[in-house]
Amino acid sequence: MKHTLLVLVVATLTGPALSACTLMAPAETGSTQTVEQTDTCKAKSYAGLVGKPATDPAVPPASRMVRHIRPNSIVTMDFAEARLNIDIDANGVITGLRCG
Repeated sequence: MKHTLLVLVVATLTGPALSACTLMAPAETGSTQTVEQTDTCKAKSYAGLVGKPATDPAVPPASRMVRHIRPNSIVTMDFAEARLNIDIDANGVITGLRCG
């Protein structure tokens, strides 16, 4: 009986702490519109740059609202919907554009 009670107490006390470590789905907002659909960073207007070198004159320069993300780049995980992220591969070629 003592063993069962101990297990119950431990499970009760650690359950909430362990559940905080699990991944949770984002809350439903009722909107089906995604960030890509809103295109607040104007990524669609730069779509023609995919496959081109990052040195192309049409590529917007890195700034507070434009990130050039290369392999092994250190970037913050914060989400800024108006910020343009330009993914660049090891050869200096643009592989993708996204808001964030």
